[in-house]
Amino acid sequence: MSVAELEAVEVAVEAPSGLWSDAWLRLRRNPGAIAGLLLVLLFVVSAVFAPWIAPQKPLDQDLSILVNGIPPGPSSAHWFGVDTLGRDEFSRVIYGARLSLIVGVVSVAVGLSIGMLLGSLAGYLGGFVDTLIMRVMDVVLAIPGLLLAIGVVALLGPGLFHIMVAVGVAQVPIFARLLRGSILAQRENDFVLAARSVGVRGRTILVSHILPNAISPVIVQGTLALATAIIEVAALSFLGLGDQNPARPEWGAMLTETNSYLQTAPFLAIIPGCAIVISALGFNLIGDALREALDPKLRGRT
Repeated sequence: MSVAELEAVEVAVEAPSGLWSDAWLRLRRNPGAIAGLLLVLLFVVSAVFAPWIAPQKPLDQDLSILVNGIPPGPSSAHWFGVDTLGRDEFSRVIYGARLSLIVGVVSVAVGLSIGMLLGSLAGYLGGFVDTLIMRVMDVVLAIPGLLLAIGVVALLGPGLFHIMVAVGVAQVPIFARLLRGSILAQRENDFVLAARSVGVRGRTILVSHILPNAISPVIVQGTLALATAIIEVAALSFLGLGDQNPARPEWGAMLTETNSYLQTAPFLAIIPGCAIVISALGFNLIGDALREALDPKLRGRT
């Protein structure tokens, strides 16, 4: 083997890995990311395989279990106890994960798609378009997210689809401003100027050159937004603005039903509350780990 070939092999070995492969290696070494992934996997598996995991159907009632109208606590027959109608609480929590997962993912997808579109236009076009979009986003950001979601649901009416739209609309300004700032940082890089100099169209530059390098902060925020969406959906359901179909258990609605039993049966509020906290914690841990893995300024912390 010649000297040139040996040097080529050394360069190949020492060449830095790609951004995502390097981030994956850092995530595998991050205990917080592993813990968050396990919590999210528990959440997803419970939602997907709810009919096989839950020992009973969520609507099966047995009023004979109640003691003087008070639901008994956890036991070997009912791990999480039963609710005020004698329904198995464990089964309802498992089935509630399905609705929370669907609403969280759809609402974040709504906010992410609209926010990315507005942020891309504002960041790449600039000028009047940038000013107009950002001022509208500033006005929306001035309203607290949960209050804005309540206003949208009050305008559209209660319902499962409406809370998806409401929570998604509340997330749009965050994604739009984040992607705009990332595009502004990438817009004047050398590879973008080189593409312009050879006559590449603006739309191709944005989609093929700028967005792939500007998308990582948005992905991190999307993971964190899932946790926020789950909490906001539970809050809307707690206020009676969520899904109006009692056949679909939802964690926030389960909390509403326990207002009169906080002293006699506190587990009815503690167990759905813990489910909300654990699912949100899992997405937050993954989001923080992704931010540390993708941000060069924070890589030394992992």
